[in-house]
Amino acid sequence: MARAIVAACSAAFVFLIGAAGASADETVTIAATSAQCQAPKPDDVAAPVTPSVAAGTAAVNNKNYALADANFRPLAEKGDVEAERAMGQFLFMNCTGLQDKAAAVDWLSKAADADNIPAATQLGIAYMNGDGTAQDDNKAFALLTKGAAAGNPGAERALGYLYLYGRGVAQDRYVGMLWSIKAGQRADATALSNIGGAYFRGDALPQDNTKAAYYISVALLHAAPADIPRFTLNRNSVARMLSEDDMQYQAKRAKDWAPGPNSLTEVIQDAARRRNQGSWASAAQGEK
Repeated sequence: MARAIVAACSAAFVFLIGAAGASADETVTIAATSAQCQAPKPDDVAAPVTPSVAAGTAAVNNKNYALADANFRPLAEKGDVEAERAMGQFLFMNCTGLQDKAAAVDWLSKAADADNIPAATQLGIAYMNGDGTAQDDNKAFALLTKGAAAGNPGAERALGYLYLYGRGVAQDRYVGMLWSIKAGQRADATALSNIGGAYFRGDALPQDNTKAAYYISVALLHAAPADIPRFTLNRNSVARMLSEDDMQYQAKRAKDWAPGPNSLTEVIQDAARRRNQGSWASAAQGEK
């Protein structure tokens, strides 16, 4: 999920909202909702004697989507919170032949009501984008605040977006950037790309093409394969403003970056400096 932001220099840099974000204990990766496919519904399979979320997850990874459904569904229908979360995330996936976003929202809602943070985060993003449900920035803000408070990087990143653009909350670009930074400190590649974009646009951070090149290079090093094409588009936008030698130097520097609580101190300082400058640069929001 993305929104194109038009920079003052007329070059485009894609601001990515992203999916919920994976953490070590999450088991189902959600495919990008913009992907197009015509996957047929898979043939039914016999219900496992002992269904489990772990077995369903393994089936997803093996692209055996009927078996995944057969593992997740009976547990979810019995009220197993992890299975409800997994079922919701599974039904959001593309190219399975079983995608049902409205049902996904229902399952995620059940899990979120039981304080499952990954489910609350994905549900918040669904409300933010009107994906499988009516758009509701207030519900998105409440759910993402909950997820961000628990340290979910996808929630931190998306909450930062809401603050940056004043959706569901009064606009505060400084607070929005701080939430993006929190996600970036956890090596969330989309958040790191968004930091590069903020430097490129000069809105929530001071305009600096060199730092933009550096942080998009860091993002590329930590990106999932599916995100590399989008991040590469961002790199290409920055590359129009710098020499190839400069771009290569920043890419080399990026290899030494490591996540952690002090990994983005420079960005925190620059966010405060940009806030103190006042009169935020305006940025036009393009298509989702």
